[in-house]
Amino acid sequence: MSKTQILMGRLCTLLAAVAIGVGCEPGVERNQPAASNPELEAGTPDSADLAEVDKEQMVPATPLVDAEKPPQPSEPPAATLGIGDPAPALAIAEWSMGKPFGKFENGQVYVVEFWATWCGPCRTSMPHISQLQENYGEKVHFVGITREDAPTVENFLAREQSEGKTWEQVIKYRLALDEGGKTNDAYMRAANQNGIPTAFIVGKDGIVEWIGHPMSIDEPLEEIVQGDWDRDAAIAAFRANQKMAESRAKLNTLLRGQKWDEALAILEELELQLGENPSLLMTKTNLLTMAGRNEEASAVRDRVLEVAWDNAMLLNQVAWESAIAPEKSEAQLAQALKAAQRASELTQHADGSILDTLARVFYEQGDLDQAIEWQRKAVEYANGQAAIQKTLDKYLSEKEGQ
Repeated sequence: MSKTQILMGRLCTLLAAVAIGVGCEPGVERNQPAASNPELEAGTPDSADLAEVDKEQMVPATPLVDAEKPPQPSEPPAATLGIGDPAPALAIAEWSMGKPFGKFENGQVYVVEFWATWCGPCRTSMPHISQLQENYGEKVHFVGITREDAPTVENFLAREQSEGKTWEQVIKYRLALDEGGKTNDAYMRAANQNGIPTAFIVGKDGIVEWIGHPMSIDEPLEEIVQGDWDRDAAIAAFRANQKMAESRAKLNTLLRGQKWDEALAILEELELQLGENPSLLMTKTNLLTMAGRNEEASAVRDRVLEVAWDNAMLLNQVAWESAIAPEKSEAQLAQALKAAQRASELTQHADGSILDTLARVFYEQGDLDQAIEWQRKAVEYANGQAAIQKTLDKYLSEKEGQ
């Protein structure tokens, strides 16, 4: 796996996730087998390399098909769906877990999430969603919807998720079976969402407020529940994402041809249309890095930190990208440390994945003691994520060997 291939994989993720957090096809779960994923497209990292590319909270969405069950041709959706639109009614064939509900009630917030038992990133998200359901209680009704049949879901729920616990014991929110794919059509296809897991937040007035990866849902959900959500800004961001998606294929072609200036011209045109978008700036940073224009990349990365200074998830992503880069300077690691420390402050040092990033930056800087200290905290807040414990074990083993 070359440096360029790894960067292409990261850039692909950014191009598909500018505003709403859904990753590139195909998706592979960090530290999980990739057997259930379709064949990897040219130019993206393979399953082994993605263990060093994607953090669990940044896991790209898996294409919305089972590799063993190719999709059948179907008619286009009758309507489109975006942020600011009324949420379609759910068509449920059967409730697998939790108390059923009918229509969306006024004053109630809902999270409608689409998943499948064969989808690794979906399984990674489930403990996080369960924790959110426990935190919010009746303030938010979470429901995970799959197109699979009842026996498949029942078998999955009976399987062991972690030592001594089955998936049925771990999952704390409602699960439901889609009725003939109607709910998937009304949400996923209508919103042009091609990968799972994908979540839709339905606000108190029955309007779709947010669409994205469930591992990125915390901040928007809190604002929506508290009544602080800026719907107009969310609509603008969603439209910006659509514009980026339209440019994705052309950009990928230019990047594979190493036509850096032409690719940069597209990004700069998008910036004129959309304004200074943090994720767009991150895409530009990775592109400049691929082109070997490291000083320019560093300057843009500084601007990313300024623009995203109050966005913990984006800061975390900036830090992680720098920490795992095949080649990085001391200056780049200093930027990563600044981003990771700020992200940790914003989350009151209580987000396991962000703490894991902070520890990794210290590790890359050669400060093993700080890496161990912060990785211990990461394990404390990791909700049992095996990868984070495994990283701590690695750091401790290296310390013993000194």
